[in-house]
Amino acid sequence: MRQPRIVSTTAINLIELGHFSAHLALVVALVQGLAPLLGRGVREPRLAALSINAAVLVFILTSIGAVTLVHAFLTSNFSVQYVAQHSNTILPAIYKFAALWGGHEGSLYLWVWILTLYTLVVAWYGRTRYPAHVPVILAVQGWIMVGFFGLILFLSNPFARLFPIPSDGNDLNPLLQDPAMAIHPPMLYLGYVGFSVPFAFAMTALLTKWKSELWVGLIRRWVLIAWGFLTTGILLGGWWAYYELGWGGYWAWDPVENASFMPWLLGTALVHSITVQDRRQMLHTWNIFLTISTFALSLLGTFLVRSGVLSSVHAFAVDPGRGAYILIFMTTVLAVSFGIFLAKGRYQEAKEEITSFLSRESLFVWNNVVFALACVCVLLGTLYPLALDALYGAKITVAAPYFNTVMVPIFLVVVLLMGIGPLVPWRKANVERLGQRLLLPVLAGVIAAIAMAIFMRPLHWTGPTALGLVIFALGSLIVDYSRAVRVRRTQMRESFWRALLKTVSMNRRHYGGMIVHFGILVVALGLIGSGLFRAESTVTMARGDIVEVGGERLRFDDLQELRRDNYAALQAKLTLIDSGRAIYPEKRRYPRQQEFMTESGIDSTPLRDVYIVLAEPAEGNRWAVHVYVNPLVQFIWIGGAVILSGLLVTLSNRRRALKASLSSEI
Repeated sequence: MRQPRIVSTTAINLIELGHFSAHLALVVALVQGLAPLLGRGVREPRLAALSINAAVLVFILTSIGAVTLVHAFLTSNFSVQYVAQHSNTILPAIYKFAALWGGHEGSLYLWVWILTLYTLVVAWYGRTRYPAHVPVILAVQGWIMVGFFGLILFLSNPFARLFPIPSDGNDLNPLLQDPAMAIHPPMLYLGYVGFSVPFAFAMTALLTKWKSELWVGLIRRWVLIAWGFLTTGILLGGWWAYYELGWGGYWAWDPVENASFMPWLLGTALVHSITVQDRRQMLHTWNIFLTISTFALSLLGTFLVRSGVLSSVHAFAVDPGRGAYILIFMTTVLAVSFGIFLAKGRYQEAKEEITSFLSRESLFVWNNVVFALACVCVLLGTLYPLALDALYGAKITVAAPYFNTVMVPIFLVVVLLMGIGPLVPWRKANVERLGQRLLLPVLAGVIAAIAMAIFMRPLHWTGPTALGLVIFALGSLIVDYSRAVRVRRTQMRESFWRALLKTVSMNRRHYGGMIVHFGILVVALGLIGSGLFRAESTVTMARGDIVEVGGERLRFDDLQELRRDNYAALQAKLTLIDSGRAIYPEKRRYPRQQEFMTESGIDSTPLRDVYIVLAEPAEGNRWAVHVYVNPLVQFIWIGGAVILSGLLVTLSNRRRALKASLSSEI
């Protein structure tokens, strides 16, 4: 019989300190939300200024709670129920740390901690750059904190105690025992929560009639940062699903994947439409609507993942009370924010209008329409089964065929706009000059599409069409960049290589965006190759057997047992005959939960992956083996790295706001 675990008094006192700090953080968040409103009501600026000190204090208190939870995991303090449920003594330290967000309660605590971090940064910068408005911004974020602290402390408490103390804990979900899961959820949350900052700015602008030309430039960087983190989280999630789940793919249109994809789509639209407002003083009201909607979809993602309405490898099943609280909170935020928008939005009017259909701002508007349509299609496909189940008890699944049918044409239109946009000037384009600029990209795209149709014979019309459009868009990027380099060399008398670098460095905002577009086109090539030309086969193999799949020959060489700290495994060795490289897929058993998991073996080159999954044993010392050959799949991750590098180039462009404008705030 196992003896109860002895936990030191210090460890118990620490977790009680964290619990008390979280309760105190709730009180301070209430002060942060109320003080600016009272201060404006009684016209007492010092009362409103309390929100800045409150933002600092609530971050410190929330951080104390987070540190005590991490300490409880690292020291195996199983007197904390959450720790006992998601950790054990043999779990490696990195997964003990990541277990903080491995379940419902801890993931929500991470959500609110990131919110306090963003709020602290806003308070720090806002006290000198927009002092008249920062209290209202902090008040909006304070009320969001109050909502989440209420959920955490009264319905999803990660500090709840467990007596008698068990001698050992359960285990972290084996699917989450992977290095990528140590950074994938925080990246997603940094994206989700990051959109709360533009949301708070938009609410403040509506409530205080803050002029758009003064605040829209301030949120651009916040939107880009949130978009960048969300992009990173989605890419890491796809990478993790690819090598961990053992099905040879990276995106299954899982409802929780969709929950992160929807704010990404509207966030992308917002990035482009802010540029139009910044350059042409238009789309003011639309940008506020996009800002509110993007944050609303971030809250919806939290509801879908944490409410228990979904069954997914990402979602956590919880009791209906928690789901109802999140739904009520989300509905309240939506009702209040859109109510304010409808009542006050008319004060945010555009100063200019689109003067020509053939202009860059017009293409940006169409870009917004396409991304909004894509978001609506994903939203319908995700929520329709839930609504049908709730209303009629009918259970259906809207799976990949629907999403591929709807989203692929939308994706093709996006690529088309990416190809035309860089070559179209603001205000109005000269048709003859635009035709000259588009000639070479169009020819390159047509040739590429015809070549694929003739020589590669893809299974679907989308292959040649997509490749042609991607090559067209790449060609337009090259034409745009080479034209700018040529002009600079003529004007500055610079060498070719110096002009290449200076063209980018002197206009980082534009060419950082073009690098992002280039990365998206690289990702598109990966999607085309891995989606249309994948070869796969399931065979039974014994030692010495050889199989050929997609032009790759594999030999089954060996099978051995391995033991690690937290699992045991059967590891197969298969050798690529042509290159001599070995691939090692595994079948793992996690003893705490008695679960068996597959760990794929992958041999990667820039042009293809050979992906192997060790499945089930068969008769005669044979094993079922799934073999996939995925062409160009590495382009997806390479393109993701290019996207993030372009984002960093864009963010390095520090455009200083005019002090005179900021000093005119009321």
